[in-house]
Amino acid sequence: MKKTVLLIAALLTLSGVFAPRADAVAISVGINDRPYYVHGPGYWGPGHVYRVWVPGHYSWRYHHRVWVHGHYRARY
Repeated sequence: MKKTVLLIAALLTLSGVFAPRADAVAISVGINDRPYYVHGPGYWGPGHVYRVWVPGHYSWRYHHRVWVHGHYRARY
């Protein structure tokens, strides 16, 4: 029994079943937000309004936790 299992394992290994495929695709997912997109922590926008960066955060919407991306908000 032990010889049979070892023989099957050796045949599978030599046949390339466990070998990595050359056309395999790598997927990378990053869960983060850049600290400042374009203008840094703040900038003067149209109409002489100073806009500040609001960082991304999680929020509850319709009983689900969703990621809200960072954005610039006008500060009066």
